[in-house]
Amino acid sequence: MIITDEIKSVIVGTPFLSLVTIGADGDPHPIITGKGEPVGDTIVFGIYKMEATRKNLASNPKAWVVCATLEGGPKGYRLSGTAAAADKNVIFTAKSAEAML
Repeated sequence: MIITDEIKSVIVGTPFLSLVTIGADGDPHPIITGKGEPVGDTIVFGIYKMEATRKNLASNPKAWVVCATLEGGPKGYRLSGTAAAADKNVIFTAKSAEAML
């Protein structure tokens, strides 16, 4: 399990998550999302516009999620994996997690 209970608590406890995809030019495209719902080793985001993100994921599924909180002391994680747009959601699947704080 990549998304542990501790990481899940940080994801649930933060009002915003950062989602990063890669553009066709190779540059990172970071966005701030609202809440994400962790389900196993995936995080489901509702799509609000995200035109560039959806375009990026159609050609390159690599993605990163960054989450942080001050609740219970500072904690933060960078998750790397893949993502895909499906219906009205972006579904991120974690392949690795790294503590940042």
